Amino acid sequence: MWTVELGRTGVRLPALALGTWNFRDAARMRATIRAAVDLGVFHIDTAEMYPGAEEVVGAAVRDIRDRVFITSKVHPRNATYRGTLEACERSLRKLGTSYLDLYLLHWLERDTPLEETLRAFQTLLEQGKVRFVGVSNFEVRDLQRAQALIKPHVLVNDQVEYNLTHRHIERDLIPYCREAGITVSGYSPFWEGRIPRRSARWHVIEDIATRYGRTPYQVVLNFLARRRDVILIFKTESIEHLRENVAALDFTLAPEDIARIDSAFPA
Repeated sequence: MWTVELGRTGVRLPALALGTWNFRDAARMRATIRAAVDLGVFHIDTAEMYPGAEEVVGAAVRDIRDRVFITSKVHPRNATYRGTLEACERSLRKLGTSYLDLYLLHWLERDTPLEETLRAFQTLLEQGKVRFVGVSNFEVRDLQRAQALIKPHVLVNDQVEYNLTHRHIERDLIPYCREAGITVSGYSPFWEGRIPRRSARWHVIEDIATRYGRTPYQVVLNFLARRRDVILIFKTESIEHLRENVAALDFTLAPEDIARIDSAFPA
């Protein structure tokens, strides 16, 4: 699996990351996290608003913390200056670690005091409690504002939804972030399980998958990752599905098949 540089930090992360939203079985999730790290998917994504997730991640990686890159997120309702510092401390306790690799503001609400959130991020960076900071679900305009507020530090990541029916970020956000030195992470590549299987355009994916001897999910991941500058975050509690997703990046779609998917799912 290839790697993607995180911003301009020199830190390289696998093209795939394992998410932990809405897991059902803690033991299975822990086992899948361990298997993911062994397969090279050492970037684990979580958040304070994911019930029980930080505790599960912490338990899974406690003896291999130095092999894992952990991303967590502060909820907007906690994103005052003091609230962000306290939220980070809670996340650190739940994860059983002294630092976060990447800390994000989960999304921006009207009442979110962005200046305070980013001032807290600066404090956390200076204290060494987080290595890098970024945002989630930010469009270009809000991202530009956040970049100005975080100086002299920098934002290195914007985590947004990215799947075949949410490709608009290819038109504006991804090009902007590429120029600004911000890595885009795309979550919900499989629409959180709501696959449009009965649509005619999904049959295009199935047809391509059959010809390559792959699953439709592998074709989707391969297509979304084709530019090799976006990190894709998927969630699974199945080690079998984990292995299937990792194998999705070991083949190359022909230009004509990329064009067919482009036509069926335009950006």
